[in-house]
Amino acid sequence: MRVLKLSLVGLVLPGLAACASTPSRYPSLALRDVERHAIPAAGPSVAVAQPAPIDSARIAALQSSAEDAFARFTRQQPAAATLVARARGRGIESNARAQAVVALADLTALRSATFVPLGELDRLAAETAADYGETAEVAAAQAAVLALIAQQDAALRALWGELGQ
Repeated sequence: MRVLKLSLVGLVLPGLAACASTPSRYPSLALRDVERHAIPAAGPSVAVAQPAPIDSARIAALQSSAEDAFARFTRQQPAAATLVARARGRGIESNARAQAVVALADLTALRSATFVPLGELDRLAAETAADYGETAEVAAAQAAVLALIAQQDAALRALWGELGQ
């Protein structure tokens, strides 16, 4: 064990002696001639990217598409409500109940059609934010479409509740 300690000390001492050498032996940290020529005289020119302009027409078209799907939902809702009222209290195997379930499925599909423009608006908002653009217009359209979807959700929840599902 003692031999091992002595051999370790023998290896470490020359390394420590190198640390204590004269400062004139260390390399200079000053710029070398090669490095002086590699640095450009003027600072690097950085082009600042301007945010892409908002496509207001695209946003309006997406919101209009959601409003169209909402209008189709609203037009079909009274017929579905009539079928649900007719099926209330009837058994699962009745034709009236089957017709009501099909009408509610159609309304749910129209609700899904309202979500498609919302997905595009979400993508547009993400792209605009990534380009450091102004997202207020997209956010307003998203909020308007979400309000339509909330109305559809409330109507569907009420109709399914009335049907007993």
